[in-house]
Amino acid sequence: MKFKGLIAKLSGIAPTMATGLGGPLAGVAVKTVMKSLNLPDDASPEDLEKAVDAATPEQMSSLRQADMDFKVRMKELDIDLVKTQTADIQDARRTFGNDPVPKLFAMVALLGFLGYVFMVTIQPPDANDDGVVNLILGYLGGLVSGISAFFFGGSNGK
Repeated sequence: MKFKGLIAKLSGIAPTMATGLGGPLAGVAVKTVMKSLNLPDDASPEDLEKAVDAATPEQMSSLRQADMDFKVRMKELDIDLVKTQTADIQDARRTFGNDPVPKLFAMVALLGFLGYVFMVTIQPPDANDDGVVNLILGYLGGLVSGISAFFFGGSNGK
């Protein structure tokens, strides 16, 4: 299941459950959200997003309360979501650290990014479509940023 949209919608209302949706505890977080919004067990991620968008003030309050309960439950079970996420990232680095393919991919992406910046820079401004240039630079910049975070670490943002 894909929860990116739901995570974005829940991050302001129920940040602990939103964090849980992005990791190995997604199932528990989804069930908690569904219970808070009185949704059936077979609700899709799209149904969850629609329900969060259309939530009444009472349901928003229920989501906030469920988030606090979820946080307490994780503490009771001695589950630290940040630690779990960090362990997952470290495992990926350990698994692929000696594999040459990610390094090759990183070098190709970095060279592509720098090459594109160079090509856009040397062309006259009238020869470039600003929308396309911004789109490609944004995508390549995000790609290089993710690769850098994989190899050198990234911040949690909190």
